[in-house]
Amino acid sequence: MRSPDHALQGVPSLRGVSPFRVAAAGIACAAVALAAAMLSRFRSQPSLILLGIAVIVLCIMALLHARFLQLAQTRFLLTRESLDRRDYEFHSVFDRSLDAILILDDQLICQEANPAASRLLGVDHHRLVGRSMGQFSADSIEPSLLWRRLLGEGPYRGRMELLRADGARILAEFTSSANMLPSRHLLMLRDSTAQVRAEEVRSRSLAVAKSNFLEAQVLRNATLALTHSVPMNAVLDNLLENVHPFIPYETAHVLLLEAPGRLFLAREVCSEIGKTHRSEFAETVDSGAFPVLMQTLEQRGGLLVSDTRLESDWRSFTRETTAGSWLGVPLYTEEEAIGILSFVHTSPNRFTAEHLRLAASLAIPASLAVQNARLHERAEIFRAELERHLSNPQRTEN
Repeated sequence: MRSPDHALQGVPSLRGVSPFRVAAAGIACAAVALAAAMLSRFRSQPSLILLGIAVIVLCIMALLHARFLQLAQTRFLLTRESLDRRDYEFHSVFDRSLDAILILDDQLICQEANPAASRLLGVDHHRLVGRSMGQFSADSIEPSLLWRRLLGEGPYRGRMELLRADGARILAEFTSSANMLPSRHLLMLRDSTAQVRAEEVRSRSLAVAKSNFLEAQVLRNATLALTHSVPMNAVLDNLLENVHPFIPYETAHVLLLEAPGRLFLAREVCSEIGKTHRSEFAETVDSGAFPVLMQTLEQRGGLLVSDTRLESDWRSFTRETTAGSWLGVPLYTEEEAIGILSFVHTSPNRFTAEHLRLAASLAIPASLAVQNARLHERAEIFRAELERHLSNPQRTEN
């Protein structure tokens, strides 16, 4: 005995057939049956036949209209679903973005903003929407500049300073795009305060490191002068020329003690546009007549006179130089002062405490270089005297 399932094996399955197709098939069969019945019964009455044909046509039109409505509804539902999905994706990106995103109108008034913008500017969303970006600018000129940049062609990137609602100033990098929609402009902001501060700290550290490196180079060059047995003038010239790139002097002097309270000008260097001029005449200076020289000899850290016009007891100790600012450090060997390293500029306020510190650092190798040069000169004198005696042994015996 056959099972019911076996009996239905040849029957097409109705699964997956839409109700519209079933209804359309039923209406078509009914229209065909109605047309056949009317032709067989009212064959002698053409008007009734035409009426039947008109009814059939109306049924077909109603069927096509229903089909069109179904297709339109299906297309509408699919489109709305796609738009809802994309709107959800866009809102997810907009709301979860770490960068502040604002939509502005032609007057730079915020029309929409994401949560990151509220956090960056320190204001709630409902208070942010409707406010002008000019209220958050730390510079009164900045809104007009931003206005011109926003209305420019293509995206614009830059950095601006903003004023948060709590009064704090922040630095923000911005990217703007004009007319992404008619009269709607996109502004994206990213807080770069920490990055800028880190760059400033890095720049200062590099400047300090560079300054220390240059100072080490000067000290190295000055120290290398100690290893050479050279005349006094060459040692002093080397010291003064090495320090010139780091201490902006116009005239430098080396004053050496020849007796208590008396200094003589051992060397003078005048630097003008890369040229040097050295005085050929030694001058003797009484330190008691110049208070700045006395103070310099007593202070190991040196003395800085930023503006000589403000010093009531200032006197120029050289004939050719009119000092506007002066810097001097003492030269010591152990506990004994042997001279002064002096720097002069005709303009006031040209020397700073950093220049004084550098000059004080140079004073130690400069003192040793001077002492070494003095020993060299004495050795040369003894050598010449010894050669003179050896060249005339009879005179030596007498």
